[in-house]
Amino acid sequence: MPSLRYSLLLTAILAAPVQAQIYKYVDENGQVTFTDVYRRGAQKIDLPGAPAPLPSARPAAPRAVVPSPANFPRIDAGTQKRRDDIRRQVLQDEMESERRNAEEARRQLALGERLQPGERATDPSYLNRVSRLRAALQQHEQNVSAIQRELANLR
Repeated sequence: MPSLRYSLLLTAILAAPVQAQIYKYVDENGQVTFTDVYRRGAQKIDLPGAPAPLPSARPAAPRAVVPSPANFPRIDAGTQKRRDDIRRQVLQDEMESERRNAEEARRQLALGERLQPGERATDPSYLNRVSRLRAALQQHEQNVSAIQRELANLR
């Protein structure tokens, strides 16, 4: 009995990836034929639940670059400068906020690294707490660095 189960399971696994295209062909006598061999004039039938065909191995042809039309809206220098100034201010505000968050994370890490009464430095709860606090500090420092790069690109 177990070997029958295994053979049925093996058959199901091996049959699952099989896929064929099904075509409907109507001959000159009106006879409808369904086949997996394409004939001229045959119509492809999409089966529900069938896997999608694999994409072709050929890369797509590069598209031609179309220049913008002459009447395409342009932004004058004053408007762009105002937008850049607003962006710079938003980034500076974010920078200050992240610096404050990093300082708070440093303070929390310093407090969290202190051993509680009865706690050892090898306890999993201590190691987990310190690890979370260090990760939070590292995230804030990475945010500060990313904002500094954005500000440098803006200038």
